[in-house]
Formats: sequence, C-alpha cells, structure tokens
Amino acid sequence: MKPTLVLYFCILSFTFTFGQNQKGNLADIKSKYSLIRELVDSNTLRQYHTDYTCEESLEKGMITFYYNSRELKHIIHQYTQGHVSYKDEYYIWDDQLFFEFSTHKVKYKDYEKNRKKRIEKIDVVLTLEERFYFDNFEPIKCQFKDFETRSNRTKNPRTNYVRNQTTDCDQSGRIIEKYYILLEYQDLDIVDACELPRSIAKIVSDDIIYSSLGKN
Repeated sequence: MKPTLVLYFCILSFTFTFGQNQKGNLADIKSKYSLIRELVDSNTLRQYHTDYTCEESLEKGMITFYYNSRELKHIIHQYTQGHVSYKDEYYIWDDQLFFEFSTHKVKYKDYEKNRKKRIEKIDVVLTLEERFYFDNFEPIKCQFKDFETRSNRTKNPRTNYVRNQTTDCDQSGRIIEKYYILLEYQDLDIVDACELPRSIAKIVSDDIIYSSLGKN
C-alpha cells in the first residue's frame, strides 16, 4: 500500500474516533445537565444566596450556589445594568465545570405602523444566548443564538425553535476564569461587587445589539 494511502486511512480513522468520542462526551454532558436541572427545579439542593449592588454602574445582582450535600453542582449569577439583564449559569460535576449557559436580554422601545397606518410604540426584547461544553476543562463545542420578540406580534420566536450556531471557542478561557473567581465567593460576603466577573460576550453582544437598534 502506498504511504499516502496509509496516511489517508490513518487520518480517516482518527477523525472517526474523535467524532465518536465527542458524541459520547456531549451525551454525557446532557445527562449530567438534565439530572442537575431536575434537582434544582425540585428544590432538592441546598442553596447559598447573596445579593449585591455596584454603586459605580448602578448595577444590581445576585449569586446563588447549589450544593448536593457538600458538593457544588450549580452556580447562577444574575445581574442587571440599565435595560440589559444577564444570567450566567455554571454546571459542575466532580469539581469540574462541564457546561456554561449565558442569557442576555435587552429591552428597548421601537415604533412601527399598525394596520391603520398609525405609528405605535412597541416593546422589543432582544435575546442572546451562549452555550459552552467542556471535557476536563477543554471546550468541545461552543454555540450562539439570538432572536427578537416584539409586543405587536401574535407569534414570536421561542428559544427551543431557534437554531444554535456553532462558533469558535476562543472565549472559553475567560469562562473558566470567571468560574474560578465566582468559586471564591462561596463562603465570603461580597465586599466590592464591581470586581465581580461580567459577561464574556460583551463585544459580540454589543455588535448585535447596536445592529438591531440601527446604530451601526
């Protein structure tokens, strides 16, 4: 067999094995996620909750840690800044972050003509979502989606019916950094809330927000 042919089959075999391993890892992540969600939704896990305010930016937020006995399973960091609300969720198994899910909602007003051709003011909510999947702290899949709901529409998109877009994982390092920073607040009062880690998608989010508002 020619060397080039041998190399081709080696690459093909590696690609197939890698794909199979990734599918298995993603299936394992989904199973762990479903179990933790069931425990959280049934109010089974012990909670440690704290509120905070950042006076510099007039920002308010809260952090909640969820424990199964002494084992940390879930972290939620929610905060608002002006008309934007953020929710960052971290899912943990055996002290390892395996999934992170962020939701940003931007509320603003817009004007449209109604059926009578009169200008009316409507409420608009722009939603941006990110999903990061990890295996041993290495990103194996990263996704993004955005959609808009408007108060004058009878049918608006729902997140379950909006397709995720696969993106690069260049922000995964900052996700892990945020995760470790939040871990430090499990047993401490928040002294300087303005130093808490913020959304990692600010640049991407701002681009989409300003584009939707027609400011680009």
